[in-house]
Amino acid sequence: MTIGLPAWTRREAFKYVESLAGPLLAWEFLRRNPAYRNAWLVHDPVDTETARRDWGLLLFIDPAVDARAANPIWCPDPPTTLRLIPATGARDGIKLYDLDVDRSAPDAVRDEAGTYLTAIVGLNAWKVHIADGLSPQDSFAIAINADAHAQQRAAAAERFIRDLGHRSVGDKKRMSAPNRTGRFHASVLQALDGAATGASHQEIAVAIHGDKWVSRRWTPDGELRAAIRYFLKRGARLVAGDYRSLIYR
Repeated sequence: MTIGLPAWTRREAFKYVESLAGPLLAWEFLRRNPAYRNAWLVHDPVDTETARRDWGLLLFIDPAVDARAANPIWCPDPPTTLRLIPATGARDGIKLYDLDVDRSAPDAVRDEAGTYLTAIVGLNAWKVHIADGLSPQDSFAIAINADAHAQQRAAAAERFIRDLGHRSVGDKKRMSAPNRTGRFHASVLQALDGAATGASHQEIAVAIHGDKWVSRRWTPDGELRAAIRYFLKRGARLVAGDYRSLIYR
């Protein structure tokens, strides 16, 4: 279970989790799922149906790869994944060559309709799906599925267009600013990894909060132990399948 996972006692090993967007955070929980890890070991690389049906992925990904390097393609698309299609009859507008995309990039993933890529727009990185037949000199439109997440998709498209209007050269950024929710999920993952090694609740608390802080507050049935129990309970649910809620939040 600990193969490919960070040393759980070091809080700094989980700092990157604090800034992960939902689709990447979901991957951190799925890759800790024992059934998924077993499925990865026996999967057929050309079998996309099992990955999609059982795990919500277009393709299986090595669970040893954490979210800083992994490129999960979720099915259906998360609200922040933008589908770019030819803009019918448009002479003006944003051209595909205005985006910093490379269809031969290592993280490019094809499906039956096009290619998933990362587009660098200013200081932000966007996951886009470029339809087959869309050439660099073409103007593009953003297709929005009329599904339960249509409003979120429209809001993401608006942010993307706004980024294009203020774009400047920058480095790829896969993460957002750390926040309270991010810190919570980092603690949940750290607790899960500690429990997987057989660590006690108190040892997990020390790894998350520090020995001095825990020594002043720890009691067998106190609030701190209750918090660790909640981390483990919530983490177990996310690993078992609730990770999907993080993708589409």
